[in-house]
Amino acid sequence: MFNFDDDKVVVKYKNTDYSWEQIKKIISPKICWLKNQKNQKLLLIAENNFEFILNFLSGIYAGKEIFLLTDINRLSDFDESFIKEVENKDCKVQELDLIDEKKVFVNFYTSGSTGVPKVIKKTLYNLIVEAEDLNEQFSIPEGCQFLTTAKMTHMFGMTFALMYPLVNGYVINADIIKFPEEINCDDFVFISTPSFLDRMAKYDYNPYPPRYVFTAGDKLNDFTFKYFEKTSKVIEIYGSTESGTIAYRDFSGENFLNPFKKVEVLTDNSSQIIVKSDYFLEDELQLNDIIEKSGDKFKILGRSDRLFKVQEKRISAVELENILKKNENVENSYCVKAGEKIGAAVVLSKLGVEKLLKSGSIDLIKELKVFMQKYSEIVPQRWRFLSELPKNSAGKTDRKRIEKIFALNLSIPFVIDKKVSKDEAELRIVFLKNSNFFKGHFPDVPVLPGVVQVFFAHFFAEDAFDMNISKNKIKKIKFSRVIKPDREVILKLKNNNLSLDFVYTDNESPFSSGTFIK
Repeated sequence: MFNFDDDKVVVKYKNTDYSWEQIKKIISPKICWLKNQKNQKLLLIAENNFEFILNFLSGIYAGKEIFLLTDINRLSDFDESFIKEVENKDCKVQELDLIDEKKVFVNFYTSGSTGVPKVIKKTLYNLIVEAEDLNEQFSIPEGCQFLTTAKMTHMFGMTFALMYPLVNGYVINADIIKFPEEINCDDFVFISTPSFLDRMAKYDYNPYPPRYVFTAGDKLNDFTFKYFEKTSKVIEIYGSTESGTIAYRDFSGENFLNPFKKVEVLTDNSSQIIVKSDYFLEDELQLNDIIEKSGDKFKILGRSDRLFKVQEKRISAVELENILKKNENVENSYCVKAGEKIGAAVVLSKLGVEKLLKSGSIDLIKELKVFMQKYSEIVPQRWRFLSELPKNSAGKTDRKRIEKIFALNLSIPFVIDKKVSKDEAELRIVFLKNSNFFKGHFPDVPVLPGVVQVFFAHFFAEDAFDMNISKNKIKKIKFSRVIKPDREVILKLKNNNLSLDFVYTDNESPFSSGTFIK
């Protein structure tokens, strides 16, 4: 299955090279232990890429059915029929058994359009054939390391960060990259999400330009695409957990996608995409995307499952978003159903930010509504202005996060700028005067309530560091000065081992500060 010479370096982790012989020595006791377990279902979590790779290989050679868990918080959903940890058992290093690739199953979880986890079953053969075909498509030089920010439990990470290098003899760099400054090699293929690449481009941080950049999840914006094109070959992948890879584009000026050589793309009468390939068990798959074909190429027009019913009429979320993006005040947008109304999360252009800070959100919302009414009978009734659209771990627009923002029923402070590193974050924010948390506090001279300051320190900290922090365990709260409406303030966050510190300041003296205990 994986026919490496014993001295071939397969994995690099924390500046240590691991040959195939060393890998076999490490996984042999794991395989022995797994073979002695009656349960056939092995649950794997990608908290540590190196251990994940070892456990994945052990599960394959032990003949177990593998389930890839993307969210550790769901661990309790799985009963005792699943093996949840892989243990070592003393035994001699032995030759690995030959495996029937079509009888080893790997299961992925995807929330899809409903938010309910759905299991997608594939064979190891599906994954191997896909990796072989990708290597045939792209000419990546020998000796390149594959470095990733994507989780290997997701289809994108599994395909490009694990199977592609493993099947084709490249070195897997198993260091987990969470922040750009953690990139530590200079001859590598970079597997990452649009949101991570956006941050690198925005702050012009690319000290070790990769040879290749593979990205997936959302469409890469033109600025980021062009930024990396200066130094790297950029390849944007289109696919899904169900289908695997389908198509790609490899330069910023291209609006259409190129299907992979061994993938057939068709459409039905409603222009929904139908895919045929060897990367899944079914003969063909119909996905929710609506496409427009041009010869062999195609482009995505939207999704059939993002339709809202409002006032007995159906309206496409994508259509509303495209209308909004025509407006000079809007850079990007995403629409969701917020109760019985449509909510629009809007990323403003430079002009839009100037208007918001000068005139407030009420006037800007009125202007946007008037503009949209020229094109649509239905317009959003609830609005949130964000510095960027939140992304999930797969790099896709995080609909759940946006829905949560609307569910707060609390005005969101406007973020002018945000800088995030591994242990620190700094946000320039404005609490706009017409925000609902100023009402009644106080009528004549409104000031920002302390509880709101603590709430948003917690809110932005969880977002910046992608972690859950207890709201109840807080100490050292100190309020020094009042924050008035429309005052630009700086929120500084510091992530420590056991705590998280916050301070609101104007860089001269603090308004307030405190510490959350993890």
